[in-house]
Amino acid sequence: MTKMLRILLALVVASFGAVLCADEGMWRLDQVPLDAIAGKYGVHLTPQDLERLGHAAVRLRAGDGGGTGTFASANGLILTNHHVALDCIRTSTLAEQNKAKADNLIDEGFTAASPAEELPCKRFRAQVERSARDVTTELNARVTAGMAIAEVQRVRQAARSDLERACSQEKGANFSCAVVDFNSGARSLLIVYEDFKDIRLVYAPEKQLGYFGGDEMNFRFPRYVSDISILRAYLGKDGSHGEYDASHVPVKPDAYLRVTLAGVKDGDFTLVVGNPANTNRYRESYSAAYNLRNGIPDQIRDLEARLTLLRKYAAMKPEYSVVLQSEIFGLANTLKYQQDVLAALKATDVVGQRQQRERDFMAFLETHPDLKKEFGDVLAAQAAVYANDVEANADLDATLTWLQQSTVVGYATGLYEFAIERAKPSDRDRDPQFQERNWPEVREGLLNDDPVIAQLDTDLLTIGLERAMAQPADRWIPAVKNLAARIGLGARGMASAVVGSRLASVEVRKTLIDSAVEAFTSSSDPAIVFARELEPSLSDQRQRSRVLSEKLLRNRSRFARGLAAWKGAAMYPDANFTLRATYGKVAGYTDRQHKAVPFTTKLGDMFALSRSRDNRGDFALPPRFRAWREKMGAAAFRRKYASLPVDFVSTNDITGGNSGSATLNRSLEIVGLIFDGNEEAMAGDWTYSETAGRALSTDIRFALTVAREVHGAGWVVDELLNPERPLSTATR
Repeated sequence: MTKMLRILLALVVASFGAVLCADEGMWRLDQVPLDAIAGKYGVHLTPQDLERLGHAAVRLRAGDGGGTGTFASANGLILTNHHVALDCIRTSTLAEQNKAKADNLIDEGFTAASPAEELPCKRFRAQVERSARDVTTELNARVTAGMAIAEVQRVRQAARSDLERACSQEKGANFSCAVVDFNSGARSLLIVYEDFKDIRLVYAPEKQLGYFGGDEMNFRFPRYVSDISILRAYLGKDGSHGEYDASHVPVKPDAYLRVTLAGVKDGDFTLVVGNPANTNRYRESYSAAYNLRNGIPDQIRDLEARLTLLRKYAAMKPEYSVVLQSEIFGLANTLKYQQDVLAALKATDVVGQRQQRERDFMAFLETHPDLKKEFGDVLAAQAAVYANDVEANADLDATLTWLQQSTVVGYATGLYEFAIERAKPSDRDRDPQFQERNWPEVREGLLNDDPVIAQLDTDLLTIGLERAMAQPADRWIPAVKNLAARIGLGARGMASAVVGSRLASVEVRKTLIDSAVEAFTSSSDPAIVFARELEPSLSDQRQRSRVLSEKLLRNRSRFARGLAAWKGAAMYPDANFTLRATYGKVAGYTDRQHKAVPFTTKLGDMFALSRSRDNRGDFALPPRFRAWREKMGAAAFRRKYASLPVDFVSTNDITGGNSGSATLNRSLEIVGLIFDGNEEAMAGDWTYSETAGRALSTDIRFALTVAREVHGAGWVVDELLNPERPLSTATR
C-alpha cells in the first residue's frame, strides 16, 4: 500500500474535528459524521443505530434496473417506489393475463386480499448488505511497477474474480459477493449481500398515481404523486433463499423501521439510507467536457430513437403496452434526466469549476515537492487518455450496442458466448459475467419468457445495421459485412432475416441453454450465424473497454488520493450503488424564477391541477380515486383531506438508485419515500447544491391514506402501523 493510500484511508474513517456546514455527502455507514449531525441538528445517532439501518435497508434489483427498499414490518414487508417495483408489477400482469385474468395491474393497480393472494415477482431480487472488507491491497498485490496497462487489467481482474469466487464458496447459495471500487479504486471493498429471491407484490396503486404529471412534471416540484409499492420477502422453511415456492414463509428481518403518521414540518431533520447509483464528484474537467460535448448528447440521441420506437409499438396493442411498459418508463425517465443534467451542467459551468479546482490542486503540489512527485503528472496523464483513447472507438462501440438491442440477437449472442465460456477450463479463464457463480442468473436471463415483438425487434436491428453500414469501409464490422453478402436486401431485409430466428421461443432456447459450442458452430439458424460472426467483435470490444477503464480508473484513483492529501478532510466516496446514508432537513427553496417554493404540496391542489388540465393525459386521475373524492362530497373533502400533505422536499444528497429509500425523522421512523430530485438538483451527480437542490419524497401519510381509503388495503396499512402483529390475522 502506498503512503498516500494510507493517508486517504485514514482520512476516510477519521472523525470530524469541526461541524460541517452543508448537508453534502453520500456516506458509507461506517463513515457517517455523527458529530457533525449532532452539532448541526441535535440528533445523536449511535453506531448501533447505523447497524440497524444497514440491516433494514435493501437493495432491489430487476433486470438492468434497481433501487432501494426498506423492511417495514416483522413479517418482511418492504416499502419502495411504484417505479422501482414496476417490472415486478409488469411480470405479475403478464402472469395473470396468462391465467385469463385480463386486468392490467400497471394501469389498474393491485391490492392483495390477504398474504395468500400476494403475487410473485419474476427476476426480482432484494439484497441486504451483510459485511464489507477492505481488499485494496489484495486486489493490487500482483501489480508491479512498469507493468503494461493490459496486464494490470488482467492481473487485477483475476484477483477480483478469485476474491469473489472464494467468498461465494464460503458463504453459500443464500449470499452473493462483489468486489466494489470506491473512488475509482482508491479503495476496494469485498461486499457480501444476503439475497432474497422470492419477492411478492402486496400493493401498488395505479400508475397514474405514481406518475401523475408525466414527463412534464418529472424532476420538478411542486409534485403530486403516490410513488409507492409494497412488497414482501419470502424464504424456505429450511432457511433457503430460492425462487418462488408456495410453501415459503415471510422473512423475519434482522431489523425493520417503523412507519409514523406524525408527518414532517419545515426544518425537521431527515435521514435517508439507500443505494445511490452513480456520482462524478471527483471526476476531472476532461470527463465533464467530454460528457457535455459528446457523452450525454449521444445518450440523448440514442434514448430518443429507442423510446420513439417502443412508444409506437406500445400504442398498437394493449398486450404490447404491458410488455414494454417498464422499459418505456425507464427510458423516458433516463432521457428526461439526461436532458436536465445536460442543461444543468451548462448552466453551472461544471467544466470551469473543475478546471479551477485542478489549477488550485497543481498550485498546492508546487508547494509540496513530495506530493508533486507522486501526483504531479496525474492530470496530464488523464488528458492524454481522453485525447487518444476515449473517443477513438466511440462510434464503433455505439454501433455494437445497437446491434444487440434486438432481443433475438441478444439471446443468440448470449447463448453462444455462454457455451464458449462454459467450455473453458476454469473461472480464471472466463469473462466475469460468465463465471460459474453467475450461471443461475445467466440462465434466468436467457430463458426470459416475455413475449418477443418481432416487428419491433426488426426495427431495432435495422437501426443498428444502418449505423454499421454507414461506417467507413475499413471500419465495417465483419459480421455485418458477411450478412450483407449473404442476404443482400438492405438493412431492413437483413434484419428481417435475422429476427426470423426460432430463438424467440423460450422452448427452443431451453434446448440450447446447456448445449456445447458445436451446437452453435453447426447451426444454420440466422440469428445464431450472425451471433457467431459478431462474437469476435464483441469480445474485442469488452477487452478494449476494460483496458480503457483501467487507464481511466488508475488516474482517477490517484487524483482522489491527491485530493485527500490536499484537502486534509474526510471524503465521502462517489456513489456506486452501495449502501449510503445522507442527512438533511425538510426545507422549501427559491426556484430559478426567484419564486418561493413551499416544502410540501396538498391533496386539494392535486385535484385542482387535474381539473385545470381537464383530467386528461398525464394529468388524469384514476377513476377510483376520483370516485372516492366525489362520494364524500366537497365539504367533507375540504374538512378531512384537502390539506393532506402529498409530497415534500428536503436537502438530502441523493441520486438515482436512492429511489424507494425511506425518508426518516430524528427518531428513525419512516415519514416518506424518496422518488426524485428537483430540477435544481440535476447537476447533483457532479456537484451538490444545498441552496435549491432538493430530494423529493412521497409523504407516507398520503400514500397510506390512499391505500386504505381508496384501494381497500387496510390490512396492509395496519401491518405497517402495527408491525409486530401476527400475520395470520391479516385480511382485507
